[in-house]
Amino acid sequence: MSSSSSQSTSSTNSPFLAPENLCGQTLLQLVGEGHTILASIKILSERIPPAFLVAAGIPQNNGPSNNNDNEQSNNNSGGMFLNLFGKEERRSSNKPPTASSSTNNLDDNQKSSCDMEDAKKYTPFLFDFSYLHNPEEFEATLTNHRDATTTDGGNGNAAEDMADLEREFAINHLPTIQEYYTLFTSIYNYQLELNRFSSDLTKGYFIQYTVESVLLDQEGRALLCEAVWLYGVILIVLERLLPGPIRERFIIAHFRLSNEGGGDISTIESMCKLCKGTGIHPPQSTNSASFGQHVSHKYPMEEERLFARYPLPVDLVRNVVGCLISDDVYRQSSAFPNVDQRSIRLSRQASMLYVVLFFDNAVVLREEEARLREIVDKYFYDNWVVHVYAGMTADLSIEWKRFRAAKAALDNVLEVENVKKMHIQNAKLIGQCMAELRAYLTMGILTDSFVLDNRHDLLNCLRKCNIAVRWRILHRRTTNAVYHGIVCATASEVTADPKLQGDFAVNDTHVVSLLLLSSQLEMQLKHIFTQLLEKKESIWINCRAKASGMMEDLAQYFEGDVTLARVSRHDGLIDWFTSMASEIRDLAYESGDHFTVTGRKIQLCVQALEDVEQYDLVDRDVQVKTFLQESRELLLQMARAVGINESITQDIKFISDISYGVESMKSYVKIIHSRISKDPSNVNLLQGFFLKLSNSL
Repeated sequence: MSSSSSQSTSSTNSPFLAPENLCGQTLLQLVGEGHTILASIKILSERIPPAFLVAAGIPQNNGPSNNNDNEQSNNNSGGMFLNLFGKEERRSSNKPPTASSSTNNLDDNQKSSCDMEDAKKYTPFLFDFSYLHNPEEFEATLTNHRDATTTDGGNGNAAEDMADLEREFAINHLPTIQEYYTLFTSIYNYQLELNRFSSDLTKGYFIQYTVESVLLDQEGRALLCEAVWLYGVILIVLERLLPGPIRERFIIAHFRLSNEGGGDISTIESMCKLCKGTGIHPPQSTNSASFGQHVSHKYPMEEERLFARYPLPVDLVRNVVGCLISDDVYRQSSAFPNVDQRSIRLSRQASMLYVVLFFDNAVVLREEEARLREIVDKYFYDNWVVHVYAGMTADLSIEWKRFRAAKAALDNVLEVENVKKMHIQNAKLIGQCMAELRAYLTMGILTDSFVLDNRHDLLNCLRKCNIAVRWRILHRRTTNAVYHGIVCATASEVTADPKLQGDFAVNDTHVVSLLLLSSQLEMQLKHIFTQLLEKKESIWINCRAKASGMMEDLAQYFEGDVTLARVSRHDGLIDWFTSMASEIRDLAYESGDHFTVTGRKIQLCVQALEDVEQYDLVDRDVQVKTFLQESRELLLQMARAVGINESITQDIKFISDISYGVESMKSYVKIIHSRISKDPSNVNLLQGFFLKLSNSL
């Protein structure tokens, strides 16, 4: 009995993320490593050496290392912002061209083709995993190739020495090859550490913690779910941005060219098992309804087979899936409290669930129809395009088509009529949001007092704007041709707001307008709330002083001695207003009372000021009633000011998150250029837009 009570006491005194809690710190470090790996994949995927692209047979203009795309809008955080203003050549286009500038300004495609042609000479010694089946044969083939090259045409001086070429390649590319190999090693180590952590929990090495007890803790639940999700996302992003043929050639290049070699045979086998190609290639269709050519949109890649190479414990996966289905892991109900906003409140959880369901050979997706119906009804009843990670999206109508139970559950929601209904509701919501934004952003409207009085309406406007723009941005990327035709319907004429009739057409211009205006409102509200947080004590003191002063003025007024005051002396009202002035002065900003007690005191004061108007002498005096009304407003200002806390700015940050659309912003650059060209004053809207993007990168 005493031991159990001491355990509960120690658990209370030692929270899960306390520095001395080894279980929490181990899990926290594991999650940090997962995010670091994902960042490394993104960075390295943007600078794959052309030789590996050529050897793998991946066109550079369509592959993950698309130089043209990077020029238009770099995946790094600053590139997109800089490109909104156009390229440097555009800004200096009025200058006459010089000989040097014409030489430097070669066509980008020509440069790319030159690089690829130069890279072809390295391809003979960039092998895939077929090299491991018979290394001697491949090396012999390479030797024969060297001899044939040297003696070609009888002119040895004119031919390149293949051995020197290979040494040159090793000198120039070995540090890069080692970077990629280190990345692959870190992924392998991540799954080892995650499996070890799960095993330690099961064996009781963390004493009072098990998988179940960690999932009962608020911080532990979020971290454990995220650790499992990160492993799945790492494998998906790796397959999408660094395809199998490229990975295989990096592994073999490291094995052949590095002084370390591939390490022992077990290490080589582990790397090969992790990095071997899946045999599934990105779709090459350029249909307007297909986004397979964009690395920011995911295509089906048989994730269940990919995840099964190094699986996670079944019990761990099952517990995490159950937790994601039944619990609110991140507790963001304050940001989206309305029941109609449930899907966006749980959108991050839905993204995690989409990934985690591929573990355990996707048994839930294949067989458990009842559970899939529960998942769809809770998370995907009004959406079917999921944000996976850092702007990468997935279309469930395509991704889940091969799973019987998942397809059956989704078909109940994704009927054509339902999709049309979602599209129309979103178009109407965008029109409503545009009208509200223009009203709120009118010059001089957003004052401190207005924000305090209309805080809930302003936050609701932000919620509706971000819900509308999120649905539209994500679902314009659907790869389902039927749904794409509904969501991306075009209007016969261009209008400032969505056309709320016929096809209810919403185009990219409407999305950009909503983004710019809503980000402006978000920026102004953040600034105002930050200022109110800093000066809410002074607001309290000033309002209290004014309200108590007005009570004293009313007490003096009813003494009947005030010049031009035609009122007889009333001792009862004099005492009442004097007492009320004292009550208001006693309202302390920092008192020992709970804030709800202070709120109740203010409420009683307001109620008393309303009740006193029932006296005939007060009711007949307009000036006194005006004083009473102003006093009540001052008291309400005090209550609203003290009710502001840091959670409001955190809610705004969560509401305004646009991490799902950072890749989609590339398609809006030309529209923003056009808006600024037509009306340069639109530049003022870019500050809020940049802040919105920077908070999500």
